[in-house]
Amino acid sequence: MKRVGWGILGCGWIATEALAPAIAWSSNGRLVAVASRDPRVAIEKAKETGAERAYAPYDALLEDPEVDAIYIGLPNGLHEEWAIRCAEAGKHVLCEKSLALSRDAALRMTGAFRKRRLRLIEAFMYRHHPQWAVVHDLLRGGTIGRIRLVRASFCGRFDKPDNHRWSAALGGGALWDLTCYGVDAARYVTRDEPVRASAVADVCSPEAVDASSQASLVFGGGVLVSATGSLAAGFDQELVVVGEDGVVRLPRPFAPGWNATHVMLACHGQTERRIDVRGANHFLHQVEHFAWLVLDPERDAWPGEDGLLNVVACEAIAESWRTGAVTPVHAPLRQP
Repeated sequence: MKRVGWGILGCGWIATEALAPAIAWSSNGRLVAVASRDPRVAIEKAKETGAERAYAPYDALLEDPEVDAIYIGLPNGLHEEWAIRCAEAGKHVLCEKSLALSRDAALRMTGAFRKRRLRLIEAFMYRHHPQWAVVHDLLRGGTIGRIRLVRASFCGRFDKPDNHRWSAALGGGALWDLTCYGVDAARYVTRDEPVRASAVADVCSPEAVDASSQASLVFGGGVLVSATGSLAAGFDQELVVVGEDGVVRLPRPFAPGWNATHVMLACHGQTERRIDVRGANHFLHQVEHFAWLVLDPERDAWPGEDGLLNVVACEAIAESWRTGAVTPVHAPLRQP
């Protein structure tokens, strides 16, 4: 069986400590190369991850004929440039979230991949954890009735001032790094899109990025969503889906770790029930899923347009907290 040849662009800790091992353990991929701006870092990380080759600068990775797919683990502000360059080189891309920092940038990215019939998917790894199959089964089965509310939180402290999350030029801020998870999860469980956004943010860094942000979204079907994220708070994560007849709660929705987790279900008039979920490596499931999509162009997938729609929602959130106004969410009508 053919294995997808992977390249890793950017040698941050998620790329080298989560994605690289997942590729090595996968049934349908192999890690061909890693690329860094610094040749010494590239060589060091290639040895650590077991990559066959090390490249510096980034461009050299795109020229490797054995690389079929590239994981872009660069800061948000670099995603557009390098994703499009990967498409031009004929490479499929699994792009770290957030896909881009504006609707226009995301449109350019998705257009470049569609034109060449290549895969572009935003790397929201949480979707590949088995707890989400449990959630979707409950919701599709009507267990909690019509969804009315969704509440999501994802927070963590990043204290080093030189961390790229604090850089406006590199696309930093809580919205594009953590709050975006709650937005994506709300879209994922409702299978719907927001139409209006109202948001507030704590902009306290010299770079004028949000240390914390909170968004209130109204979805087309009438669902109300609250999504919160922070780069300056203690670690916290939770997702609550409130229906007319019950509540589904995930204590560890976004970073569940490898250990077993659980989903809590509380239906009207019944005792709250705990549904245990086996442990899993959601990064492994993610890279295997993506590799299967590369190997079989006819397989269904979350396309790049799914990431585009999350960017559109987050852009409206950013506009709302900057202007203090309720902001409409304008889904794109067409692709370039």
